[in-house]
Amino acid sequence: MSIKREVRTSDVTKSASSAGSPDSGSARYPIASVANAARIICLLSGDHILKVSDVASRLGVSLSAAHRLLTTLEDEQLLTQDTTTRCYGPGPKLVAVANSVSSGRSRWNFAHPYLAELSSRVSGTVNITTLHGTEVAFVVSVEAPTAVRVGSRLGAIMPAHCTSGGKALLARLADDELARRYGDAQLQRMTDKSIQTLDQLRTELRRTSKRGYATNFGESEPQVSAVAVAVDGSEPYAVAVSAPSPKLAPARVKELVAEIRKTVRLLSDTSAVGSFTMPAEADPA
Repeated sequence: MSIKREVRTSDVTKSASSAGSPDSGSARYPIASVANAARIICLLSGDHILKVSDVASRLGVSLSAAHRLLTTLEDEQLLTQDTTTRCYGPGPKLVAVANSVSSGRSRWNFAHPYLAELSSRVSGTVNITTLHGTEVAFVVSVEAPTAVRVGSRLGAIMPAHCTSGGKALLARLADDELARRYGDAQLQRMTDKSIQTLDQLRTELRRTSKRGYATNFGESEPQVSAVAVAVDGSEPYAVAVSAPSPKLAPARVKELVAEIRKTVRLLSDTSAVGSFTMPAEADPA
């Protein structure tokens, strides 16, 4: 049995007026040009980081028009804005799509043999996730070599507070950064076991930080459990092992954390995406 789940993207309804009219020229109407949006995405292949002024120059549009294009793509999570530089880069949904459709050229390709070996050792599905705002993108997924397993999550986007990898990465953030990301927003619940409030999340993240790993027992999907370890560096990520809950009981956590850390050390030695270090180890409790 393969336990799979289709993750929905945001369902955003656009009003008819959002398209505007070609000759309106009014700043009240957001620009909805598919051609210009596609050109912005293509610009990322060369520049990776985009300034509003650069986009305006390259597209031949005003600064206000370029800003509307960029913020619309940001709203759809195809772009993300750096809060310090105010520049735009690839968003979580764009990253997830790029990794899911790329053939042999993913920047995470170096990790596959190590994750496959870990998957074989622990009989679980292994994922690498990256944090984007309050969500995680699954950029690598290796299914367990067993008949009963959790299916691949490659390309999926999930609320970070509902996943082990997401909680491991959120635990790295300072309290003020966590508050900035979540604000007063109500936390999305994926199951009846999902964390419901920011106070509950803070408590869980303090526990995660202290012990050096995060868990997920049915919080993202019923009858699916996972454990993850975060990896610090220029592009932080988390390595997680997931399995149907009967195969990943709390009693296995200590064993799995030790196995994940073995693999993380190998990844850190061979990583093509920067110099990484694991947080200080704690004795799994």
